[in-house]
Amino acid sequence: MKNQLFCLLFFLLCSALSFGQTKKIDSLKQELLNPSLHDTTKIRLYLTLGKSYYPHNMDSLGHYSKLGMKMSKVLNNYLLERALNNVGLFYLENGQIDSARYYFKNAIKKGEINKDTTILMQAYSNYAATLMDRAEFDESVRLNLKVIELAKNNKYQLGITQYNLAANYSNAGYDSISIKYLKLATINAEKSNHYLLLSQSLPNLAYYAIENNELDEAKMYLDKSLEICEKLKSPRVWSTYYLRAGLYYQKQKNYDKTETSYFKALNEAKKVNYVYNIMFAYVALGEYFVLVQNPTKAIEYFKNFEKIQDESPIPSIGVTAYHNWAKAENMVGNFKNSNKYLEKYIKINDSLNSEKNKTSIANAEAKYQTVKKDKEIAEQKLALAESKSKTRTMNILIVSLLLGSILLWFSFRQRQKRMQQQLVTIEREQEVRTLESLMEGEEKERLRIAKELHDGVNGDLAAIKFKLASLLETNNQVINEAVAMIDTSSEQVRAISHNLVPPSLRDFNLLEAVGTYCENMNSIHEPEISFQHLGNEIVLEKKQEANLFRIVQELVTNSIKHAEANEIHVQLSNVENNLQLTVEDDGKGFDVATMKSEGIGMQNVKSRVEYLNGLMDVKSDGKGTSITITISDKLDNA
Repeated sequence: MKNQLFCLLFFLLCSALSFGQTKKIDSLKQELLNPSLHDTTKIRLYLTLGKSYYPHNMDSLGHYSKLGMKMSKVLNNYLLERALNNVGLFYLENGQIDSARYYFKNAIKKGEINKDTTILMQAYSNYAATLMDRAEFDESVRLNLKVIELAKNNKYQLGITQYNLAANYSNAGYDSISIKYLKLATINAEKSNHYLLLSQSLPNLAYYAIENNELDEAKMYLDKSLEICEKLKSPRVWSTYYLRAGLYYQKQKNYDKTETSYFKALNEAKKVNYVYNIMFAYVALGEYFVLVQNPTKAIEYFKNFEKIQDESPIPSIGVTAYHNWAKAENMVGNFKNSNKYLEKYIKINDSLNSEKNKTSIANAEAKYQTVKKDKEIAEQKLALAESKSKTRTMNILIVSLLLGSILLWFSFRQRQKRMQQQLVTIEREQEVRTLESLMEGEEKERLRIAKELHDGVNGDLAAIKFKLASLLETNNQVINEAVAMIDTSSEQVRAISHNLVPPSLRDFNLLEAVGTYCENMNSIHEPEISFQHLGNEIVLEKKQEANLFRIVQELVTNSIKHAEANEIHVQLSNVENNLQLTVEDDGKGFDVATMKSEGIGMQNVKSRVEYLNGLMDVKSDGKGTSITITISDKLDNA
């Protein structure tokens, strides 16, 4: 199957990443020892000290933030919303999502009452981060867009929120939108010297470049990320970098560096108990060991992952893990477990890719763009109102509002149509990828069987023939007949092997393969089988050639088995950029109306024709059968 598992490993980066401190930790602790401190000052010092430990020491963040929260509750202090937000961050980073949501929601309530814009931006952003893997994408996007409105001139906070939006759209499968927000986040992080944000955005831009085979661009992002890692010297940041570097080396098939990078990622994450990256590293190692054919080792790492997943489930990681775990169990012959994990993968994957989630995300983005446009129109109208008389301005405003409403309605309708078309296109692409994967799997299985027949069975027959031939001196007629039968069997094995994976198709082209196939089938079957090529040379991709060849095989085999024909004609023509394949016989025919229930043979033909975007026309009566397949958009005339 085409590897698309790499569900994007976005880390839950939240507003608290901006917690930079100018005072040293020792200085803050010393100040707290002052017995004459005012209670409010003490609360502020607790919160500042807790933030100074982020992201290196989560336990200290939680300890001092909880002390500040406890004092704030007793005093009903205005710093309570900040304390609640910090405690929520502690639980978020430790994977306790429900607890994190509780504290963030309370921080938002307090912030809205006190109209504290700063804390609201942080709390909205943090709360949105807890929704990314709960199929509540629309709410998460709504909160992040709300933060963007509040943080117009705050590059620091703006970059963080754009990063979180990138994570939302990645989880929903909108990679192009995700990349757009990632690049915006990187620009704002560079403008504000936000190194911690850069340590997350750069590796994820590298991920997209790797997935798109833009390895030079990926290396550029990884090199920049390495510079940030050396500045921050944080195990959390290093683990993120090593995860992406491992994927980069895996793409290059440099497996020694792949394994080393993934183990480094795991070790760095364990230093600070960074549960998200620990999970990611276990899954990456499991996937890697499946790739290098070490399923036992892969299963070991997937089991380690599941221990954490059971406590803090993250669907976007689970979908990758269970897909590869099923492969590993299949490789060791444990088909029951393989089916179990495959079912888990399908359940999670269906949930992540549900049309409801995708539509809600797309609607949220459209709503944001509409709001921006509304504001631009309002500003233009305000400028016009200031330059004209009150009466004339009112008239113009009324007309403008009417026209604006019509234009917005028309724009919204057009956007809805485009979104619907995009969804249809996505569904079609998914169907094509699934069909292509099935066909690729079939071709691989044919190759495996062909090799086993040729290298295994044929070799054994040759060895038996050699041993029997050594006894021919006895002039035993039975031995002579056995040797002749082995020769016949060897030829049949060779023919079956070549039919499964024709050397002419692999080494030459479609015309050579079909011609050779018809010639071979003619020599071993009673009906007269002929092949004819008309028009220009046919130039296709190997996948397309393989599918057309399998169609010819299926149709010719059907005629031999069922038609009771004397002659079978195969014709390939390329005239005026139209490719036509025709297979005719003079057999007894069949009822075309019952073709849908004829079995998997004709269904396979129909699936391949659909994959090639072709049309199939079937005519059959008592005088014979004619099947014509026409393809118009795949040719590259020589």
